[in-house]
Amino acid sequence: MKANRFLAVAALLSAFTLTGCLGGSTEPSRYYTVSAESISLVSSAAIDARIQVRKFTIDPSYQRSNIVYRESAYDFKFYDLDLWATRPEQMLTQVASEYLVKSNIFKSVDLKPMGKPDYELLGNVNAIEEIDEGSSQYAHLAVQLTFRKVGEESPLWEKRYDERASMNKRDAHSAAEALSKLYGKFMQDALENIARVK
Repeated sequence: MKANRFLAVAALLSAFTLTGCLGGSTEPSRYYTVSAESISLVSSAAIDARIQVRKFTIDPSYQRSNIVYRESAYDFKFYDLDLWATRPEQMLTQVASEYLVKSNIFKSVDLKPMGKPDYELLGNVNAIEEIDEGSSQYAHLAVQLTFRKVGEESPLWEKRYDERASMNKRDAHSAAEALSKLYGKFMQDALENIARVK
């Protein structure tokens, strides 16, 4: 009887040990975001108009929380523990609205409809990733932005941005920082053009 009890306890302890060894990683996930950078003031007086930033669309390959990295044009990999805090298309939509508020071009900037807006900003994310080429690492961001009057199909302004930026080292933190700077550069140019054509 004692021998059977001993064997049962030994089996249970073995099961716990194997579960700990073979189970998922105990290392916690790390979360990152693209943040709004400092930009030059585009307008000193906001016009009495409302703009809505519509939720950006995204290439399906990047429609996930895992941060993408590539080591060649033919592969597509994901970090397991390094994740975007929110989905990339939602994150870039939110940051675009923050840039519009900072620009002071419009009296009101909305993410959700608050009455009928006068203008709208649309975006499509073609790529948001880290590229590792030998000993060099780059952040790659490709985004198309469209500014138009509500109810009109033809844009007042539209541009596709597609650039790389060097990273200090290969890690998700450096990628998020470099992508933030790239997006800030794109948005500065976009806001200057929007201010001219509004």
